[in-house]
Amino acid sequence: MKNEQVIEHFRSQANDYEQLMVRIIPQYLEQNRIIFDLLPEQDRGYRVLDLGCGNGVLSELVLRKYSTPHVVGFDITEGMLKAYAKKLGAYAGKFELKRGDFLKDPVGEGYDIILAGLTLHHLTWRQRKEFYKTLGAALNRRGLFVARDIIIDQDPEVTRDHYARWKNFMRAQGEDPEFWYAKHMEKDHPVTLSDHFSWLREAGFSRAACHWRLHNFAITAAEK
Repeated sequence: MKNEQVIEHFRSQANDYEQLMVRIIPQYLEQNRIIFDLLPEQDRGYRVLDLGCGNGVLSELVLRKYSTPHVVGFDITEGMLKAYAKKLGAYAGKFELKRGDFLKDPVGEGYDIILAGLTLHHLTWRQRKEFYKTLGAALNRRGLFVARDIIIDQDPEVTRDHYARWKNFMRAQGEDPEFWYAKHMEKDHPVTLSDHFSWLREAGFSRAACHWRLHNFAITAAEK
């Protein structure tokens, strides 16, 4: 999918993003709780990158957990960044917003935590493998990388079953599963967890693990 299409796709979702995610992503709110628990317990002034931040769902977890963090919300869509600023206005001074394409524009460096929520599957496999090196370079030593993403199984039959179950979930929420499945197939490039972990290790990460998985969705974490 071209950048113009990506921008338009997410612009249309900016005002209804979280409500939409609950309807199309199984156990979306439970996933948020898991990510919150994966964040370090010590209250420090962590420097955090929320990559593809959308309206600030994951940034809010950080801002709720720590008293003095500095969060960089990075997104390609101006509408999402405006929604982020509105949603998290009570935390003004603890975050900054950057608009850009993270494949082309610098994401910054010196981060203690990098979060990527439903973001990396937009990259092709080759782009993603190389981008993990960028993430590794952006993290401080012992830094934490947490990703929520769409995945595929190594067994194609299992993948087909997972997609069928995903469609059933969306249908039960009143959404059109074929519409969202077509969007997914048009613009996304999900990977297997084995490839994900292999590329992380090649980029200098360790202790990579899957902390939650349901059908074609997973939450993973790795340490630099």
